[in-house]
Amino acid sequence: MRRPLRLLHTADVHLDADARLIERVVDRALADAVDLLLIAGDLFDHNRVPETTVAATRAALARLRRPVVILPGNHDCLDADGVYARHDFAADAGVRVIRDLGGETVALPELDAVVWGRGMAEHEPGFQPLGGIPARDGARWHLAMAHGFFYAEPQRADRSSPIFADEIRVTGWDYVALGHHHLQADVTQGAVAAWYAGAPGTVLRIELDASGIRVEPRPLD
Repeated sequence: MRRPLRLLHTADVHLDADARLIERVVDRALADAVDLLLIAGDLFDHNRVPETTVAATRAALARLRRPVVILPGNHDCLDADGVYARHDFAADAGVRVIRDLGGETVALPELDAVVWGRGMAEHEPGFQPLGGIPARDGARWHLAMAHGFFYAEPQRADRSSPIFADEIRVTGWDYVALGHHHLQADVTQGAVAAWYAGAPGTVLRIELDASGIRVEPRPLD
């Protein structure tokens, strides 16, 4: 039996000279007593944000004392001299940045969960945010992250980083945390719950237990 899981999903925080928004996200995560924070791209507005912003962000995430998984987006993608290359977020307890361009899985055995995402080096039509996602493996909670443009129907992608409805549906995963679209949106496909968190830095609380999955927008104080 999987233990119940409560997580907070945010994206498109777009921090620049001011890190107060991520502090408010962490405050909400603490108030809601979540087990995990997912940041589905564009935590930073660009790859040259001030060093003071990065330091304040790392200090805010350290207050959480819970696992945090960060997916780079199109604004803070994995440049050779980008923010995630210059700063070792993995040195901070509990923080993981998705870096593998082919996709990687973060195992969280203490939460009976895994988180998968694919690192983005360039935001372009050939990049598939859900490309290469593995099949489910066991009874753990399976959480995916993706940053890109959603297409409800199969078609030729004319936008960068396309995410197709059928791709979400066939994963068979429990929840797909999305970023890039700046309005909160439910794009659930079949049995796979999938949401855009919205921007700037709006948040969703997701409850997963034996009775199902519940998604609730939460305010930032």
